[in-house]
Amino acid sequence: MRIKILFVVMLINMYASAQVARNTIVEHFTNTWCGICASRNPGFYTNLNAQTNVRHIAYHPSSPYAGCILSQHNVTENNGRTNYYGIFGGTPRLVINGTVIASSANYSSASIFTPFNGQTSAFEISILQDKSSATTITSKVTIKTVAQHSLASASLFTGLAEDTIFYQGPNGEAQHYDVFRKAYNSTTGQNITLAANVGDSVQFTYSTTSSPVWNLSRMFTFAILQETTSKSLLQCLTVPASQNDFILGVEETQEADWIKIYPNPVKDFLIIEGYQNSFDVEYAITDAFGKITKTVKEENKINVRDLKPGVYFLVIRNKAEKKIYRFIKF
Repeated sequence: MRIKILFVVMLINMYASAQVARNTIVEHFTNTWCGICASRNPGFYTNLNAQTNVRHIAYHPSSPYAGCILSQHNVTENNGRTNYYGIFGGTPRLVINGTVIASSANYSSASIFTPFNGQTSAFEISILQDKSSATTITSKVTIKTVAQHSLASASLFTGLAEDTIFYQGPNGEAQHYDVFRKAYNSTTGQNITLAANVGDSVQFTYSTTSSPVWNLSRMFTFAILQETTSKSLLQCLTVPASQNDFILGVEETQEADWIKIYPNPVKDFLIIEGYQNSFDVEYAITDAFGKITKTVKEENKINVRDLKPGVYFLVIRNKAEKKIYRFIKF
């Protein structure tokens, strides 16, 4: 019996320390006056769109063309992020997971992403953003430790971007994607202390006044967690511009209980553990407005691949009770 108990404990510890997939992020430095950008960006975007689980942020530094209006909107921070990687002076440039890609590389080739595929992380990021106000955006970033690590601190860069800007640039580009607008903290990242214990997390809340030139419905929050010295990526996340955690059509269960749903955020399958009153139980998933998008009967593994990215609620119901839990689909 003692051996069996020890084996169970070992399995629990292994499960609790499981790393998660590391998202990939490409930081793209471009300029609306740059003719080379106009010739190279289309192939890059075709390549980017063919990838899975790759995030994208586009910065517009003032060099070599200070006249770019997307640069002029926030010159200091666009230049600051460019200088962070030491690549100020020429566009287009790419940085993938904190690694500077050579300007001579073929941006249209999937091979630029190959070294970053299949990596894992000891950290999981979730983001909730509130765009309910016409003048303020608030974002809550949570970093959860999901596996053992030896890092005492890290660099966290968070901010806001606009998913599409329709503007006919002097170089002929008419649509501009995931355009960086504002940093919540320093463009070199803020130094943070990571949770040491598996299952613990640290949380940061940011708020800023919305600019009148932003299309609020297209604004989204991003978070990039990096090693402080090497700048290599630990984890990253962007959330859909449509996510607005303030608009809720249902009331979430607040009291602590024995039910656990994971992973959260979720991409493929939502796992439900600990529901003991399982007789004749039904699960429903609603969107943020309370509209039912999926129903399942007596399952503990729900396929959510068909859901669009955003905030959802899992409703657990039987004849005796109803419980509601919030989760994020990415």
